[in-house]
Amino acid sequence: MRENATPCTFAPASPADLEALLPYYRQAAARPDCPWSQDYPDQATLEADQAEGRLFCAKDPDGQVMGAYVLTFGDEDTEAQTFWTKGLEPAGEVVRLLTAAPYENQGLGGRLLADAVARLARMGCRSCRILVAKDNRRALRAYEGQGFVYVGLARLYGTDFACFEKPLEGETI
Repeated sequence: MRENATPCTFAPASPADLEALLPYYRQAAARPDCPWSQDYPDQATLEADQAEGRLFCAKDPDGQVMGAYVLTFGDEDTEAQTFWTKGLEPAGEVVRLLTAAPYENQGLGGRLLADAVARLARMGCRSCRILVAKDNRRALRAYEGQGFVYVGLARLYGTDFACFEKPLEGETI
């Protein structure tokens, strides 16, 4: 953890957290390298993620939301890609990983990702998968730095995604 990193805790998101998250997603969507839009993710998407127990938040000591991620399993479009390592299934996918703008460049993205990977391992997954817009250089470097391996390129939802996977504890590619 970086020394200037704000302490935080990770927990499932509550309905109250959604009000803080949506503006952060909108800020991120304004970046040219982000595949999100001003319409996605929307309030209904976040509400569904939260209701299904798939949305997790990082919060500072005062309870302010600092970032979030969603865990998914068995997405048809993702699973249809032929480059995934079959021996590392079941796999979980981290989607909509977000570091709120005030907390960027403090190592929070890596901590969010580490929390997601640890949760997937506790859930019995053998690997973690991530899709990142191929032009998002900052995210590409971050995932490679966290031990994720590039496995292929996929065109989904009108975007070219670099696809990464990481074996979880005790697993190898």
